[in-house]
Amino acid sequence: MQVVTGEEMREMDRYAMDDVGMKEELLMENAGREAAHALERKNTSAAGTKTVVLIGKGNNGGDGFVLARVLQEKGWNVDVLLLSNADAFQGAALYHKDLYERCGFTWGYWSEKESERIQKEYILIVDAMLGTGVKGGLREPFKEAADVLNEAEGTVAAVDIPSGVPSGEDPVPETAVQADFTITLQYPKISAYLQPASPFYGEIEVVDIGLPGAALRKEKEKKQLWTGQDTARTLNKRSVDAHKGDHGRGLLIGGSAAMPGAVRMASTACLYSGAGLLTAAFPSSAAAVPAGAPPEVMMLPLQEENGYFSPEIRADDLSAGAYDAVAAGPGMGRGKGAETLVKQLVEQAGGPLLFDADALYFLPEHIEALQQRRQPVILTPHPGEMARLAGVSVREVTQRRFSLSRETAARYNCCVVLKGPHTLVTMPDGTQTVNTTGNEALARGGTGDILTGMILGMLLQRQEIQPAVSNAVYLHGLAADFAVEHEFDSYAMASSDIISYLPPAFRSIISSL
Repeated sequence: MQVVTGEEMREMDRYAMDDVGMKEELLMENAGREAAHALERKNTSAAGTKTVVLIGKGNNGGDGFVLARVLQEKGWNVDVLLLSNADAFQGAALYHKDLYERCGFTWGYWSEKESERIQKEYILIVDAMLGTGVKGGLREPFKEAADVLNEAEGTVAAVDIPSGVPSGEDPVPETAVQADFTITLQYPKISAYLQPASPFYGEIEVVDIGLPGAALRKEKEKKQLWTGQDTARTLNKRSVDAHKGDHGRGLLIGGSAAMPGAVRMASTACLYSGAGLLTAAFPSSAAAVPAGAPPEVMMLPLQEENGYFSPEIRADDLSAGAYDAVAAGPGMGRGKGAETLVKQLVEQAGGPLLFDADALYFLPEHIEALQQRRQPVILTPHPGEMARLAGVSVREVTQRRFSLSRETAARYNCCVVLKGPHTLVTMPDGTQTVNTTGNEALARGGTGDILTGMILGMLLQRQEIQPAVSNAVYLHGLAADFAVEHEFDSYAMASSDIISYLPPAFRSIISSL
């Protein structure tokens, strides 16, 4: 499913009306009617409950008039309150206001008296005040109304987007409606997957308002949610007559005397993600790596200095060209040896190359070499690492996840996996996928190492890069979801506990093939 900004959604509406010939009144009828049906599904016994719909003068308000009419025709007890002057309605919104009135239904104006009733009397409060076209902070009376809704005892349902919340990467104003439930029209808006906007949506249901598929195909920036259906559709099937070489030969580089567990977790996750053969390269003094890694992992201890890779190491020591894919970074530190390895891998590694953790630190000095590589490179930064790669603040990374990821992927000629809630995978051509799994249990040290191993395992399956990486991210989050659902509390668990849930996560996808 595509993800869009408000501007992109309006351009699709324009195409449907001007180029295809759909009437705006029809699109608004579809939107309001589907939103009403969503409320019926959400509130199966609510036909007799007291409901109020708050309406502004724009298209969102027009949707609200349709919704109120449809619900009242089905016997719902619905009041409608306008926050704009009745004379201010225009176009399709005016048409549906007049239709609402001609059907015999009435409305009133927002007032202080009504605001008191909203806080106490209504079971369901529908926010159809402002849509995706609003910029900046809320003005009165919308600001007051948002404050009232945020303190109300009833359930707040927003149409398309909570009033005041931007549809794109603009900052969230001081006051915005905190919805319990948002009925998003046609396509989710990207702010639903950004912080701090995401929590304002509450639960999201997307409804189809009948836009032609040609409208979506006109969009230049392709952003889509990555779901279990996508993973099931793109996950490689394993042949019954395959041998270990068919599932790839991988090299994982990392670890140190201080951080041996990073390679151990990454190695295990890689094996559990389908790798045929895996070699772990680590400083020779990191003895805990061979002691704790799965017995299937082949070991390549390398020259070390003070517990970290020695600056004397050369890529030839690794025979990197003999592997189908290489990953580097977990636990390796930022010493001269790590810097040497990263430089040589960028210049000499022949297959897909993944950089994570400390390896990312050195990449801004190698942009030109990365741009010239013909084989894919995958970067897996968290927001702090992304800030260094992009040369911006962590705050800007958080606010501009979509646009900054596109800029960085193009600049480095890499696939960028920006980790965090709704991890974002961006290809050099700007194509983006938004992950739909995962929970707060992933916010702990070591989960990124597990993801590195999983991506390496997927790269070894000879898939296209985008589905390989997106599938690893999806299954990584799904394993965390299973762990919390079936056994652990997100407080009381370790990152390594997630690995034991990789088999059921894979099984849940494979069983649906």
